[in-house]
Amino acid sequence: MTGTSSTGVRRLRLRIVAATAFLCFVFYYICFAQPLIANLRASRLSPKDVHTFATHAINNTLVVVPVNTGMMYLADNLLCSLSSISFNTSAIVFWALDEGAQEIMKARGYATYRDAGLFSASGNENMHGFTAAYRRMMRQRPLFFRDILASGFDILMLDADIVFWQSPLVIVPQDADRESVDMVYSTDAREFYTEHDAFRDKGRRGSLIPPICNGMFWMKSNKETVSIWSEMLAVFEAPWWKMGFYRYMWFQDDQRGVDVLLNDGRAKLVAPFPRGITQDMVPNRDDHTTRLNVRLLDQTQVANGQLFMNREDSYRENLVRIWSEGEQRIAVHMNWGTHSLSKLDGAKKKHIYYLDDEGSCMLSP
Repeated sequence: MTGTSSTGVRRLRLRIVAATAFLCFVFYYICFAQPLIANLRASRLSPKDVHTFATHAINNTLVVVPVNTGMMYLADNLLCSLSSISFNTSAIVFWALDEGAQEIMKARGYATYRDAGLFSASGNENMHGFTAAYRRMMRQRPLFFRDILASGFDILMLDADIVFWQSPLVIVPQDADRESVDMVYSTDAREFYTEHDAFRDKGRRGSLIPPICNGMFWMKSNKETVSIWSEMLAVFEAPWWKMGFYRYMWFQDDQRGVDVLLNDGRAKLVAPFPRGITQDMVPNRDDHTTRLNVRLLDQTQVANGQLFMNREDSYRENLVRIWSEGEQRIAVHMNWGTHSLSKLDGAKKKHIYYLDDEGSCMLSP
C-alpha cells in the first residue's frame, strides 16, 4: 500500500514538473524569444547614409519618417498636410522599413534609409491593434535612434500617421534655449493635464516624468541621449533568462523603455510646460543632479489620438482656449486604439484624411 502511494506521489510530481516546464517554455517563446542582433555595439550606418543625413538635416536636425508599404497611404496623408503649409518635404528622410516602401519613395524623389538586416513587415501591422510583428519592429528602433544621435545629428522623429497645421520644426528648441533642452516629447496621456494630475497618470512608469510618445519627438545629440537608446538595447537584446521578465513587464517596446529610463532619476521636466503642469508640480524640480532636461508639448497644440478621439468635448474647449490666447494647434497623431476603429476610418470620421479615392491630395498650399 505504501509503495503504491509513493508511486502515485512520484507520478504527480513528475506531472507537475512537466507541466511547469511546458508553461515556462510557452511563456518564454511568446514573450522573450527573439533573435539577438549581431554586433550590437557597432553603428549600422554607412558613409553613404551619413552623407544623406548631412545633406538633408535642417540646422543639424534630421527629420525622419518611418514607413512601410502597408502604411504608405498614411505617409501620403502626412505629406499632403505638410505641402498645404508649404513645408519643404524634400528635407525629410524616409526610414523605409521594407524594400517596397524604399522603391516607392525613391521613385518619388525622396531620400530614404533602410537597414535590410533589421526585422520588418510590409503590412499595416497596426490596423487593428498591435501585432507581434509590430512589437518586434518597435523593439529594434532604438538601434537607428542611437546611431543617428551618435553620428552627431539631432533627430526630429515623426510617425507617418500625423497631420500638421504648422511646421514640425516649431517644436524644435530655438537657438536661445537649445542648450537647456535635451529632448522634446509629445505625450501619451489619456486625460488632459488640466483635468487630471499629470504625475499620477495610470500608464506611468514612475513619478518624475509623465508618459511620453515616441511617435513625435525631438532629441539632441549628446552622450546622455545616446545612452538612453544604448541602455534600452542592452535590455531588449539581453538573453531572456537575464532580462526577460523585466523586459516583458516594464520595457515592452521602445516607448515604454523611454518612460522607464526617464523615471530613474536622470531626467526632469523643464519649462515651458504644457497647460495643466506648473513648476511647483515637478517632483524633482530642485534636483541639480539630473542629466537630461525634458520638455513636454502642450496636449491641445499637439494632441495624441486618445485625447483627440476619446476626449472630444475637452479637446474642442481647449482649442477655443488656445485660440483666444493667440495660439494655434500644431498637429494631431492618429494613435488612438485601433482595435475597434482603424486609423483610416478614424481619420475620415474626424476629417483629417486629405486624400481622394485616387490617393491625390485634396488640400492646396
